[in-house]
Amino acid sequence: MNLPSIKTLRQVFGDKAREARAILEMSRAQLEALPAGAARVAECYHAPSTADVRMHCLDALGESSGVESFGPLRDGSRCTYLNTGDTYTPTLLRACGRYRVACWGDVAEREAA
Repeated sequence: MNLPSIKTLRQVFGDKAREARAILEMSRAQLEALPAGAARVAECYHAPSTADVRMHCLDALGESSGVESFGPLRDGSRCTYLNTGDTYTPTLLRACGRYRVACWGDVAEREAA
């Protein structure tokens, strides 16, 4: 999987960029072993996707104010992102099946159906 580098993740996570990269590389079992991952699985009636659990674990690093999404995008998928409080502030998002650091407002303008 093509993931953002630690240097790129610093734009969003600052000193916690290495932790964020480690979470991006974790398996489902490892994510569920984290407090935020276990809490996310416990609060859902149906099992959430691995990507959903991963985003909630990343949100728990304390640099954002929740996980949000919009869509559909042109390919029919949704864009999930960490809410930083500003549409045009770089954040970690998952769109078109990839994790990247970008402004979700730019993705919405370019990709929204």
